[in-house]
Amino acid sequence: MGGHFSTFSLDENGDWNNLTKQKNSSADISPTAGQMPRLLGLAQASKIYRNVEGIDTTKFSVEGNEIAWGTIGNASTSEGLFFETINAAGVLQVPMVISVWDDEYGISVHAKYQTTKENISEILSGFQREKNSKGYEILRVKGWDYVALMETYQEAAKIARAEHVPVLIHVNELTQPQGHSTSWFTRTV
Repeated sequence: MGGHFSTFSLDENGDWNNLTKQKNSSADISPTAGQMPRLLGLAQASKIYRNVEGIDTTKFSVEGNEIAWGTIGNASTSEGLFFETINAAGVLQVPMVISVWDDEYGISVHAKYQTTKENISEILSGFQREKNSKGYEILRVKGWDYVALMETYQEAAKIARAEHVPVLIHVNELTQPQGHSTSWFTRTV
């Protein structure tokens, strides 16, 4: 797909750039949940940089304070790679924030045909961390509420960075103004 962008990690000589001095973006891949394992790996790297002594972090980490951010549509949460990553991140307790953007559709099929209970945060509620058990912090926010979106993302960053735990943000009450095919068409013309 033509809209998959990423940051150069190497300079023109093949040497590592100082990744701590630039914004880093890893290119998405076409299988819609295929980026989830890579997201987990990036979050695990931050945890390693924070907890393993003797690693030269000069160009790669600022004391393991990085957060891996990822976004996925609600329909793609039905894929196996999503669930495998969710489980592994909960076990590993890594600084990862996953946004699930939920317009109740997957391309043109309603969520009732692909998502149990039609609600991913309800399905994953058993992953919610509790006082004496590890897990996820699960936050819910309405996509039309700009102020609440900003507050929710700031809260997610604070939790993930300070506590090194995964956070899932379920953004719902979104609209799909045009179908997926129409959006695709306008990008490729």
